[in-house]
Amino acid sequence: MNKNKKFFKRFPNVYNDIIHLFRTRSISTQLILTIVLIFTSFFALQSLLNSQFFKNYYTEKEFNDIHTDLMNYVNAMNDPTSDYYDEMQEFTSQRNAYSVIVSGDFRILISSYTDYTIIVEDILTANTYTVIVPDNNYTYTTDETIALTIYKAEGDYYTPIIINTSIGNIYNRNIDSDDSISFSGKVIQINKPNNLNYVFEDNTIVKQEVNKLSSDIVNLSDFQYMTNGYWYKSTEGPVDTLVFIHDLRTWDYIITIIPIEDTDEIISIVSSYNNYVYLTAIVIIFLWSFRISNIISKPIKNVELVTKEIANLNFNVEAHEYRNRESASLSRSINLISKNLKETLESLNAKNDELTTLYNDQSLQVSLKKQLVSSISHELKTPLMIMQVIIQGILDGVITSKEQEMELLNVVDEINKSSNMIQDMLQIYRLDDANSELEISEFNLSDSVKFFIQDFEHIINKFNFKLDVEIPKKVMIEADKKLIHSVISNFFTNAIKYTKEGEKIKIKIIQNEDQAYFELTNYGINIKDDDLENIWIPFFRADNSSPSRLKTKGTGIGLYLVSEILKAHDCEFGIRNIKNGVKAYFYINKKVE
Repeated sequence: MNKNKKFFKRFPNVYNDIIHLFRTRSISTQLILTIVLIFTSFFALQSLLNSQFFKNYYTEKEFNDIHTDLMNYVNAMNDPTSDYYDEMQEFTSQRNAYSVIVSGDFRILISSYTDYTIIVEDILTANTYTVIVPDNNYTYTTDETIALTIYKAEGDYYTPIIINTSIGNIYNRNIDSDDSISFSGKVIQINKPNNLNYVFEDNTIVKQEVNKLSSDIVNLSDFQYMTNGYWYKSTEGPVDTLVFIHDLRTWDYIITIIPIEDTDEIISIVSSYNNYVYLTAIVIIFLWSFRISNIISKPIKNVELVTKEIANLNFNVEAHEYRNRESASLSRSINLISKNLKETLESLNAKNDELTTLYNDQSLQVSLKKQLVSSISHELKTPLMIMQVIIQGILDGVITSKEQEMELLNVVDEINKSSNMIQDMLQIYRLDDANSELEISEFNLSDSVKFFIQDFEHIINKFNFKLDVEIPKKVMIEADKKLIHSVISNFFTNAIKYTKEGEKIKIKIIQNEDQAYFELTNYGINIKDDDLENIWIPFFRADNSSPSRLKTKGTGIGLYLVSEILKAHDCEFGIRNIKNGVKAYFYINKKVE
């Protein structure tokens, strides 16, 4: 008892150290600081990426977006049968680009014909008119009939005021002219320029890049990316551009310039938007921090009060179980510790030295082992006291000769119960011993289950249980046969004890490729939810059993022994409620072929 006092004198010091740690930096504070740190790191990383890498990323993306169409355009321009004007017009209009043809020394070639005109023959008068095409958005075809209103321009050319085609009005200018001519005619000839150089040669961006190339400010050898192609990014003009230079029929070049968005402006817009997002996130974090702090700290404060009472050896307090799963688990653990400590103080006297040594040896084990040791001491003390009283009564002549046989049978029953408990305990510690090995062998699980069905047949018939069996003829497994038999026997025993008379007991074995599944279901009863959580705890007994059905009484550690055996075999197992019944099951590895 003195050793117990020393232990509990040390306990308040440990408690104070733990509380000091919580007060130094609470869990909620740590959580909030972690969130803020992650958020700040993300913000800093994104700012760094925006400033250092976004430009290159954006340029590469623009390059990838345009390059396929650009190469199709270059290939088409290099086709001897292609029409430069049509190819250049289609590509530049679709991609909002500039494109010019230059000589080997980067001079813009001058087209021999720079006007886009159509010659239209008046259907009524057969007069012909050379009409300047005002835009390139409509493709004219020969023999096409159109309606025109035109007026005389310079030379032999006419400028259109209204153009109507088969698809409707395609051109209309608000010009009043006294000498305008309106007629319907047929297109008999289409005259296009050789290329679009005349459109782009005066463009500021085009002139700037051509001058850089012709004056060797840009060294093409530094920007080659394919056999006959070069590209670079230009940032000197009014807008950023991607400049591509490709060979054109071996003696000329085609220069293509693609304007792109100013990345600095994009980054500025994104950064401004992100500032609002980050500000909103910061406000949300601080608002939620109060809620998180309350959720986390309230259960801890409750546990703190309870542990303070336990440290003062007051075991009549209980921690409140919150809805939060982790907090509820912590509260149950604290309450279980309080209960176990109370029971330990009441039953430790006779076995104090042995239990102290055992406690030191098992200090790293879970709290369940502590409860097991203390409970066994209490369980062994009762039968020893019963046997002592009976034998002393016989020796003193208090028990008559007629009563002696019955009392001695009680002694034998208590001895058997204690012996079974000790055997179960030895088996548990053998399973816990790292140096102990299972006696693995191959056997038929179906035959083992059938053996127990026959063994319990008289009890099954006595209580009119309806037996439903689904067992394959042969299911070979590799396991410790003796231990697996203990598991099956325990499941059978519990089913018989807890099943109401006349109800059904179902036994099923299923095999798949590498595992066998055993299931025993007894109907007519359910286990209380609170009991279901505690059935694997040693010496826990539900209050709805029928002990009179079996001559032998359980040791109180049957299901705990079952769990240790199945854990040693790496089995998945459990006991759970189903509709109007309880199912016990386990999975076990089959024989490896």
